[in-house]
Amino acid sequence: MKNIKMNFRKMFNIMSVLKRASKPYYYLIFISNLFVSIRPFVSIIFTRLIIDGLINKAPQEDLYLYIIGLIGLNFFIGIILRFIGYLQKYYSVELNYNLNNLIALKSFELDYEQIEANEVMNLIQKAKDGSTSSGGIVSYGDYLVGNLIVSSLTFVYSITLLSGLFVRKELNTTSKIAHFFNHPASLLIILVVIVIVAVVNMKIMKKDNKRSYDAMMGNIDGNRKFSYFYRLASNYKYGKDIRINNMQPMILEAMQSEKYSVDRVWREYTTYNIRYTTIITLMGEVLSFCAYVFVGIKALYGMISIGNVVAYASAITLFSQKINEFISTYANISLRNNYLDNYFEYLNLQTKHTYGDLELDANEEIEIEFKDLSFAYPNQNNLILKNINLKITKGKKIAIVGANGAGKTTLIKLLCRLYQPTSGDIYINGRPISEYSKEACYQLFSVVFQDFKLFSYSIKNNVASGLEVDEEKVWDSLEKAGLKERVQKMEDGLDTIIYQRNRKNGVEISGGEAQKLAIARALYKDAPLVILDEPTAALDPKSEAEIYEKFKDLVHHKTAIFISHRMSSCKFCDEIVVLDDGEIKEIGNHQELLNQNGIYKKMWNAQAKYYQ
Repeated sequence: MKNIKMNFRKMFNIMSVLKRASKPYYYLIFISNLFVSIRPFVSIIFTRLIIDGLINKAPQEDLYLYIIGLIGLNFFIGIILRFIGYLQKYYSVELNYNLNNLIALKSFELDYEQIEANEVMNLIQKAKDGSTSSGGIVSYGDYLVGNLIVSSLTFVYSITLLSGLFVRKELNTTSKIAHFFNHPASLLIILVVIVIVAVVNMKIMKKDNKRSYDAMMGNIDGNRKFSYFYRLASNYKYGKDIRINNMQPMILEAMQSEKYSVDRVWREYTTYNIRYTTIITLMGEVLSFCAYVFVGIKALYGMISIGNVVAYASAITLFSQKINEFISTYANISLRNNYLDNYFEYLNLQTKHTYGDLELDANEEIEIEFKDLSFAYPNQNNLILKNINLKITKGKKIAIVGANGAGKTTLIKLLCRLYQPTSGDIYINGRPISEYSKEACYQLFSVVFQDFKLFSYSIKNNVASGLEVDEEKVWDSLEKAGLKERVQKMEDGLDTIIYQRNRKNGVEISGGEAQKLAIARALYKDAPLVILDEPTAALDPKSEAEIYEKFKDLVHHKTAIFISHRMSSCKFCDEIVVLDDGEIKEIGNHQELLNQNGIYKKMWNAQAKYYQ
């Protein structure tokens, strides 16, 4: 009983989500299933009237009226259902968009470190699979809840129609069989058969649904991996490396391995499912046979008319079918609730980062201080950063240098609140960064990451990072980044789509142009704190130094952090911080660090030949 209550409570919760997504679609489910439940009884009732009318030689006008009623009502219901189907298709666009949007919105809402975690990536896959399996939430409402409505109404209609079987008739025979079937208690035969069929079907469906759920959950990891390899094979951006390095066999083998693994699980389940659905079908035939025998005997002894044989047998069979459908639907709801538990588990994930309500003035200069900051990635014991103490005063230009893996980018991720420190804290203008609102934190930084991403949108949308665009400011940012002339030569100018992932043909831009476009985006945002995290690592040291020096002039009034493992980009900075093995080893300007004969000088001398 507890499980039943829980399943129905979940069903109401899911339907409430569907209602929020589209109220018209929600109400159409109930209206359409009301007409679906009525339709078979129109045929049953009028067929009985026509058969009895023919046998009893009723007036032709009455027979014509029955035939017109049968055809007319079925036609009317058919038209209504088609119109409702049209409306459902119309509102399904709104419904599906709003439902699919929930996962995307939750993904944007969660902390970056949550999205990056493997268990959350698996949960996202489970949420997607759960919300789309067997048609998703839309099918849950249309098919499952619709079946419950139809089954429930059919019970009422069937019992009303079958009430005539409870009425005793005057018999002109002494046959014990006739008197037994004339007694209302004889219906217990049919009820016993119905109960036996229902119980057997319920047990079979319960086992089948468990096997189905286990099969799906067992394939989550395989499906995610197969999807990854499929995207590799179909994404043109990977095409050069795949072809030049002859990686096709490796990718295809991995795809095949994951696909076979998934298929094997489903084949095992399908074999199991076929075996037991055959039993369910056989049980249904047994019930139909018993129903026709029962009403046939009643008709033989004159207890019901010939027309009622068809009506009652059909009603009994329909009643039984709807009991089985009700059981099957409930079992499916129980199963789908398990699927959708993953969907709602993901939607109910809570962010770990805390935010306050402090705001920042757009023109306010920024001072940053790291105090006793240490950090280890989730599920790892080794500290990536260890006891970092660093103050960056307002308007100062800081370079952070060090070998790959020294912790430079991790420090920036912590500053941008993509991760939470393991210990210690970060202060902005003397206040812990956690006291600022999320919006204030996002507005604080203009960042160009080493692995920056551009999107297959127009150039102006990539620069402005939104739908509202100040085109004059976009052109100004492109000019400062050294990309204005190139864009002016493009046929569609600022409306040019980049890359081949949009509905329009896109323009492929070079790596250098992409870097400049990313820098233009940072300039357009015009945040008080500018961070360049090795966005030009693919360039030669001299070209990189030129870009950094130019960028220094562009952000001369702002606080700025430049990250590099190359020394040529550091000479113009007010201060250079040397990171090694997650710790600050040296701090000073270029000349001071050269005089220290430490890590910085070794790195400088190792790279000096490239600066000549």
